[in-house]
Amino acid sequence: MTEKTSPYIFPFQSFRHLDRMTENATFLPSRTISPAELTPLIERFAPPLDLPPGGSLAERILGLFLLPGVLFGKPEFVTSRAEAWLAAIEDRLSTDRPVEFTILGFPFKMPVPLKTDRRAADFGEVVGLCRLNRIGEAIAAHHLPGARVHLLSEGPFHELNGLSRDWADAYFASLGHVVDLFGIGTHLALHDLNVVLDEEPDFRPAWTAATEDIRRRRDAGDPRTLDAIRDALPVRFHNIANPGVPDEELCRAYRGDVEAADLRASIAARAEEGVLAYRGFLEARDRIGLLDRLVPGGLSMTVSPRPGRLGVRPLPLPADKLPYHGVPVIGAKGQTLRIDYLWDLKRGGGRFEPLRIGADTDPAPFLYREVRG
Repeated sequence: MTEKTSPYIFPFQSFRHLDRMTENATFLPSRTISPAELTPLIERFAPPLDLPPGGSLAERILGLFLLPGVLFGKPEFVTSRAEAWLAAIEDRLSTDRPVEFTILGFPFKMPVPLKTDRRAADFGEVVGLCRLNRIGEAIAAHHLPGARVHLLSEGPFHELNGLSRDWADAYFASLGHVVDLFGIGTHLALHDLNVVLDEEPDFRPAWTAATEDIRRRRDAGDPRTLDAIRDALPVRFHNIANPGVPDEELCRAYRGDVEAADLRASIAARAEEGVLAYRGFLEARDRIGLLDRLVPGGLSMTVSPRPGRLGVRPLPLPADKLPYHGVPVIGAKGQTLRIDYLWDLKRGGGRFEPLRIGADTDPAPFLYREVRG
C-alpha cells in the first residue's frame, strides 16, 4: 500500500494511461474457480497475525498496530498517544470484555467505469476484510473474551456521488455475502450506516449543520478547512457518477481537454459540494458521538492515519488504492496484489486471465490474474 497518507482522506492515486484511447491489453477467456481455490492467495495477502512478545497484554495488543504488516502511517501516531490507548485496552481486559474497534469505509464500488465495472465486492474487499478480521483473531488468541472489529460501511456517501441508495445497499449486502462465503467474519461485525442514520434522528440535522459550518470556515479561509478540502477534492472529483457520459469523454474531462471543459466544470462543482458534505458527515459523527453510541469504548482505527486513530494498512504493498476504487490484479507469479483502474488495466499492455467464482452476485470478473508469455 502506498506510504502517501492524509489525516483527512485516503489519497487519490492518478490514472496512468489517460493519454491512451486504444486498448492494448490481451484478455484470455474467463475461467470460473471455487472460493476454496482462492484460500492460498487470501492467506498470502492477509496472513495470520500474532501479538509481538514482551510487556503486558495491553502493551502487546497496542504493539500489534506497530507491526510492519499492520501499521499505516507514522509510528508516532500510535506511540504519541500510547498512555491513552493502553488505558482503553486495559479497561477492556480488566473487566473481561471483548476488545472492540471501529473503522469506517467500504461505502460502495465507485460509480466510475474508468475505475471498475463491478457493483459488488470482489477479491480486493475479501483481502481487506480478512486483514481486519485477523486483528481480532490475533487478540482473541490471548484474551478469552475475544476481540471484534466493527466496520461501519459508509453507504450514506451515495448522496455525495449522485447514486441511489439501492447502489450502496446492494454493495453492503455483497460485503456480507463474501464474509460468509470465505468465512472471514469471526471477529468482524458489519454495520450499514444507511440504517444507522435511519435510526438516529439527530444525525441528519447535525450533518446539515456541520456542512454549513465547514462552508463558512472555507469562505473565511480557515487553513485547516482548506487543507482538508485540498486533500479530499481530487478523490471526490474522480468518484462522481456521470451517467450517460461515454468513457472516452470522461477520460477527456479527467485530462483537462478543452473540448470536455463543460463536463469537467460540472464534475468540479459537484465534487466541491461533495467534499463539504463529506467533511460535514465526519464532523457530525464526532459531534453527536455516533461511534461511541454504536460501540461504547471502541478503539478507533482508520486508513487516514493521525494521532487519536490507529492507522491500519488496508492492503499489502504494492497495492496503492482501496479495493472499491478499482479491480484486483494478481501478479504473474502470484506473489503480489494490486488494485488497478480498469481503464489503465486495459491500456497498460500485458495479458490477463479474468477469474470468476460461481457464487458471485456480479457478472464482472471477481479478479484478474496476470499471465506472462
